[in-house]
Amino acid sequence: MNLQKLSKLETEYKSIAIKSVLLFVIFLLLFVIEIFAFWGIYGESATASRISEIWYVEIILDYLPIVIISGYLMIQIFINVNEQKYIKSKTNIATLVILMILFMLRNEIQ
Repeated sequence: MNLQKLSKLETEYKSIAIKSVLLFVIFLLLFVIEIFAFWGIYGESATASRISEIWYVEIILDYLPIVIISGYLMIQIFINVNEQKYIKSKTNIATLVILMILFMLRNEIQ
């Protein structure tokens, strides 16, 4: 399927909106769960402060939720393309783009 055929398919805007809102809420909940899990494991000590400043811990805490949700959407896209359900695939691509934009704006939202 080329890009021209994909652009001519109908788009399910209602599904895009619902998926975007739902996955963004899950995205924010993953941040909250991650923070509480980190706090529950390490507490509020000086060790927790040192651990939270390590570069790979910051990467995990900042980017793990978007990797999980993007991975889910990418798997759904590949499954739908293989089953030739191009409308659902296009919906998931649009949802992924919207979530990436919201991810870039997350500091202003939080």
